[in-house]
Amino acid sequence: MDMFDNLSLGRILADDTEDNTPACPFPKGRFPEDTPLAMAYVPFQMWEKPYEADVGLSRGTIFPSIDKPFIGEEAVKNAHTK
Repeated sequence: MDMFDNLSLGRILADDTEDNTPACPFPKGRFPEDTPLAMAYVPFQMWEKPYEADVGLSRGTIFPSIDKPFIGEEAVKNAHTK
């Protein structure tokens, strides 16, 4: 039984098509099939060589793949001076 079978929208979409297949199928992606609705899900992170402790402390993470610096005001300030 699909987790969306009990939803009204799923039944409406199925009734609107001649061949009785959903007009707007729910995507199949990286989520496990039994993921409950409205439940937070964090994808698996592949292991990688972490930063050294001092670099990780200054960057806010020890993982290079999630090192996404926030530049916020710096970007706005720099845009006004150019």
